Amino acid sequence: MDYHRIPILALFAAAGGVSPVFADGNIVVAAQEAEATVAPRSPDSRLINLPALTFSLRAAIQCKGESLSVTMSVADTYTTLDKAELAGQRAAEAMLTVPADQLALAASSKFCIEGDSETTDELLVPGITTAQGSLQCASEAGVSVHYASVPLQVRLSCDRGPESGPEGAQDPSTAR
Repeated sequence: MDYHRIPILALFAAAGGVSPVFADGNIVVAAQEAEATVAPRSPDSRLINLPALTFSLRAAIQCKGESLSVTMSVADTYTTLDKAELAGQRAAEAMLTVPADQLALAASSKFCIEGDSETTDELLVPGITTAQGSLQCASEAGVSVHYASVPLQVRLSCDRGPESGPEGAQDPSTAR
């Protein structure tokens, strides 16, 4: 490992995001945990329909020569930063909002079931999808492309509505 990779790796380890995964050290991708709130589902369904999710991505980049572009993607959603946007930068950031129809369903029999207060109201789903990063570099030797990916996780919260807790419970003596 050369001396440039250690500070880049330390940057992401200290950021507190998902552990970065990288191929050759020219690009390292990290992501923050996404969060979403979902409504309770029927007792006969194990699958959880996810809403659109926003992922915060950061890529540390290093080229021998100049950086031509960085593309970051999740499913079919992507953004590309060009040479002008990368000039003098050692990192690139992007927020990608991925539509629900590009995400897999999550499965759990113990999360957010309608009418079942024994099910949990929070669920961490690791590896729900993957973020990819690609870095295109140019040098005297030619153009090279480097890739990295990182599994993404989402923290789901159950919205049982105002009547789910003690504040929302109706007093039986006043019910009509």
